[in-house]
Amino acid sequence: MEMGDGAALDAIDLALLARLAKDGRASLTDLAREVGLSRPSVADRLRKLESTGVITGYAARIDPARLGLPLRAHVRLRPHQPNARAHGLREKLLALGHVLSCVHVTGDDCYVIEVAARSPAHLEEMIDSLTGIGRTTTLLVLSEVVSLSDVDVKALLRP
Repeated sequence: MEMGDGAALDAIDLALLARLAKDGRASLTDLAREVGLSRPSVADRLRKLESTGVITGYAARIDPARLGLPLRAHVRLRPHQPNARAHGLREKLLALGHVLSCVHVTGDDCYVIEVAARSPAHLEEMIDSLTGIGRTTTLLVLSEVVSLSDVDVKALLRP
């Protein structure tokens, strides 16, 4: 498996990625012990994975429900404007607040927006705001079956 610059990922790189996907706060000492390398060797490998863009950052996974936002929904959006990104879609979504992510997709709808809400009434307010941008279809999230931290990195890279 190759990184962006043509360098190959080996079993140790994959093991490091798998562990960091599950626990981004794992210490160099713990990582080194798990893969059988020294701390400096692990640090070098992580720097290489970062510099090639394989690792794009480290972040806390936040549970919106613990912040008083127990409802999550995916809102499909078909903007009124043909080129919504050029008309400030990102800024409009960030100004709404409670937007967790937005992806540009193929198909009848152009964007799928994940939002977190305090209540059904709050979700309705957000949907009403989005209808000013375009036509919406809303899907309420009941539960998350698989998250990114559950994904097997090795399986992700299978041909």
